[in-house]
Amino acid sequence: MGLFDAFTKAFTNEEYGDPPEAVKATARHILVPTIEDANDILGKLAENSFTSLASEYSTCPSKARGGSLGSFGPGTMVKEFDDVIFSPETKMGEVVGPVKTQFGYHLIVVDKRTGGGDWY
Repeated sequence: MGLFDAFTKAFTNEEYGDPPEAVKATARHILVPTIEDANDILGKLAENSFTSLASEYSTCPSKARGGSLGSFGPGTMVKEFDDVIFSPETKMGEVVGPVKTQFGYHLIVVDKRTGGGDWY
């Protein structure tokens, strides 16, 4: 194989296949100022939906959307938040937290992850 053929193959990705699509997550959260508030809300989850509790108790503007943060990639949120959202150990649909950040305490639900090949 000549140099031209090697470059052509590399740039058309024939040998290596298509790159994975960009990693993205869709998540919701409830942000409160204290760990006590977060634990109180955790206790209410058995009888209330995450969305309704986010709307009622969260101090984040996302409360207007039931805590929905939409879709975003790694590095968009603060590190502590990203570490939970993009961890392979975090199961989709389960509440994680409280997670402490500079903003307060978060209860987090990952609704969807895309991209990253077989990582998820």
